[in-house]
Amino acid sequence: MMSLRNMIRGLENDSPAKELIALWDHDAGTLKFWRASSNFVYVFDRNGVRHYLRFIHEEDNTAGNIQAELDFMQYLLDQGYPTVAPVRSINGAWMEKVLTASGLYYGVVFEQAKGKHIPLEQMSDIQFEEWGRSLAELHLLSEKYTPQAPYKSWQDALAFVSSVLRRYPHEAGLRQELERLREQLSELPAGAGHTGLIHYDFETDNIFYDDEEQRYCAIDFDDAMIHWYMMDVASAVSDLYEQDGEEGSRRIGQFLTGYRSIKALDEKYLSLRFIFQKFADLYMFARLLRSVEDMDDSSSPEWAVKLKNKLLGACDRIRER
Repeated sequence: MMSLRNMIRGLENDSPAKELIALWDHDAGTLKFWRASSNFVYVFDRNGVRHYLRFIHEEDNTAGNIQAELDFMQYLLDQGYPTVAPVRSINGAWMEKVLTASGLYYGVVFEQAKGKHIPLEQMSDIQFEEWGRSLAELHLLSEKYTPQAPYKSWQDALAFVSSVLRRYPHEAGLRQELERLREQLSELPAGAGHTGLIHYDFETDNIFYDDEEQRYCAIDFDDAMIHWYMMDVASAVSDLYEQDGEEGSRRIGQFLTGYRSIKALDEKYLSLRFIFQKFADLYMFARLLRSVEDMDDSSSPEWAVKLKNKLLGACDRIRER
């Protein structure tokens, strides 16, 4: 989640988007705001075909992280794995930057994903298995991938959580949970077959099903990090674990059947899913808390104040868990 202060500034008059889109071929008058969360995303047409402009303020991400993401996605495309292709700018660059009155922004453009979004409750049995297979195929390719530069890791994520919690002395309970989690993860087997570069957010919002190919196309690799492969599995099916009755368990079984048809998954990791859920909770808590810092409610638009209260409410629910 980006800083709300930067979100407000970035959306004012759409100025960063207008400056960035000028650096890519595009159809005049087609640029439209789509969403803002971890990044700003705008849609536009290029020769009548939809594309996506994604950008972020320098305080919310680094050029190195974005380039690492693009490198990994290009590797996946080269290996035949379905993901969205980045598009070079007029200058021939994968990533461009613009300096505005509110700071420096990094921008990239992607083609539209092939396929359609299928809500969890509408997935067929075959689509649940293919979801698992798609993640396993990603992990197999990850095992063979050597990043050109150091990639952020779970240790970096926990260091970030620690840095945020230090600013809030009353969060002693969460700091204790953080140290307990650090110990639990440090005791797990690491290395080939266990850890590698994961997507981190391989949920239904980030996969599109291609009926013709009967496989998924994955998007949004900006949260990718070096972690246990089980983190991806636990994150993907986390909503299913919250469902009561046999249906949720059956769906999880279908996902795991698909995954295991491609890559082995040690049964012991499934019993440790609560550790990975704790990681997701603490990391999300810190990101949300950091996003509302330094925001002046009195001078902020009403939508931003409402969003801030919503995010703080999410922090409260995580704290209770």
